[in-house]
Amino acid sequence: MRTKTPEQKERILTAASGLFGTQRFHEVRMDDIAVVAEMGKGTLYRYFRDKEELYFAVLARSSELFLGRVTTAVVEVEGVRAQLEALVSSIIGYFDEHPHLLDLIQRAELESALGKEFPWQHTRTELLRLVGDLFEQARVHGEASIRHPDVAALMLLGGLRTVIRLGEKPRPRGLARRIIDNFLSGADALAKAPRAQALLR
Repeated sequence: MRTKTPEQKERILTAASGLFGTQRFHEVRMDDIAVVAEMGKGTLYRYFRDKEELYFAVLARSSELFLGRVTTAVVEVEGVRAQLEALVSSIIGYFDEHPHLLDLIQRAELESALGKEFPWQHTRTELLRLVGDLFEQARVHGEASIRHPDVAALMLLGGLRTVIRLGEKPRPRGLARRIIDNFLSGADALAKAPRAQALLR
């Protein structure tokens, strides 16, 4: 029996990531993945029982790559506003490079309701924590009047999902800055309105 190797598994995951990220789930065949990975289809089945298992492995891998890219983008710049812009830009950029990834994630969410593991759960939790921390820093440093950073994090990430799906393409220049400017300006305006302050308490 042939020995499994990390190199072969990585080739399979890389090939599958490219196909799953640019095609719908039902369009991707194990034969296609084998061709891109430059190996026999039988080798794929030594690592993964079926396309479903491979698909979940790809999601787990993509979640790690995504979180690494976002956190790296944030730490490479200084200032909370610049970090928020870098975060937004990296999120939109990653999903633009993998246009069907949101569909794959949503499919996995439905599967998780049936008791299967959701590979993006850790990434989602960490991303919410990261954004919430940045909003808290913005509040502490007087860069924005955000009363509830955890809620603001949910609102920003939910809004980004809509931008990714329905926003103008190609993306306009300075999109991330416009998103953060509007978001923080809206938070400031809301915080200064007496009636809004009462509602937020």
